[in-house]
Amino acid sequence: GDIETEETISNVKLEDIKDYFATYWKPNNAYLVFVGDIAPAEAQKLATQYFGTWKSGEVPKPTYQMPQPPAKTYIALVDRPSSVQSVITFAAPVPLKPGTPDVIPASVMNNILGAGSTSRLFMNLREKYGFTYGAYSNLSSDRLVGSFTASASVRNEKTDSAVGQFLHEFNRIRTEELSAQEVANMKNYLSGSFARSLESPGTIANFALNIARYNLPADYYQNYLKNLAATTPQLVQGVAKKYVQPENMHVV
Repeated sequence: GDIETEETISNVKLEDIKDYFATYWKPNNAYLVFVGDIAPAEAQKLATQYFGTWKSGEVPKPTYQMPQPPAKTYIALVDRPSSVQSVITFAAPVPLKPGTPDVIPASVMNNILGAGSTSRLFMNLREKYGFTYGAYSNLSSDRLVGSFTASASVRNEKTDSAVGQFLHEFNRIRTEELSAQEVANMKNYLSGSFARSLESPGTIANFALNIARYNLPADYYQNYLKNLAATTPQLVQGVAKKYVQPENMHVV
């Protein structure tokens, strides 16, 4: 099921697992990434040795109706009288695909809005008002459909106030001019994080995988810092207006 329960887990049989494996685990539906001190010829030899007999086959490609944001923001409420806090989530699908020009400005924007302990949401809902231990947002790209989410767990009696402050920050980043210093500080932070991430072979492997999966330019990550540096406050606010839509969200 889409929601795991004891019943749905108990319904899974060994044959179901075998059928799933036989249906989806195909070399034409897989990627093999090497990172390290290895030549392409040696990588090819190893791949052939260990996977050469793996047979290709047709893999089902289900189609789904494209998710759409609600025509108007609404609140879906699950009342649990025994709960000692409220868990609030804002969510909406967004048309943000990997490698597109909006991805880097969108990352800068979301980090300013709610991606860490110095973000606007955190500083507002935790530091200013004390509603929660932390408030965050996430803006993710995907080749099918991206998503924007924001969430916090707050004191019960401050639920409505917290919702109001989330909406306030959503509107503020869309309408109030961003300072050049705030954007520059975030760009510096992201530049440093990117440089540190290159120390990990796993990061390099993910970059290679992303280039293959999403048909990105071969030099996409080589140009990342240059494109990040070119991000302006106007670009950041532009993606906020495009992907943060306070009037068209699910509020749970």
